[in-house]
Amino acid sequence: MVSYSFLLDRLPDPADLRRAVSEVFGVDQAGVHVGRLYEDAGGPPATLSCTYLDLDGGDFPWRLDIGADDTVPGPGEARAAAALCHRFGLRVLLPDDASDEWWRLVTAEGERVVAVDPDQLAEDRYVLTGRTHP
Repeated sequence: MVSYSFLLDRLPDPADLRRAVSEVFGVDQAGVHVGRLYEDAGGPPATLSCTYLDLDGGDFPWRLDIGADDTVPGPGEARAAAALCHRFGLRVLLPDDASDEWWRLVTAEGERVVAVDPDQLAEDRYVLTGRTHP
């Protein structure tokens, strides 16, 4: 089962996002739902769901959740994030399981571990401090 959650520095156009997610996951575009979190698109269930939520501020003000059933082989969270970065020129923030303060920053150029402001985290804002993991 695919279940990924990314933080984005900006949200691509939903139609472009649908095409990209379709290609990254190898799913026909007709089976991909892209929309706001909790939005009901109606119609038949999607093979792959890609929902977004405005987090209202910070360096990464959008959360993107991608989910699919067992019929969809996921490329892995970091590879999917990297593919979106390459396609749209995004920066993506992924959690680092070791700490709330340290996160993985994925860009088209690569990946590194960065610190976020813990005081801003309490407000659901993801703000980079400028520190990187040695």
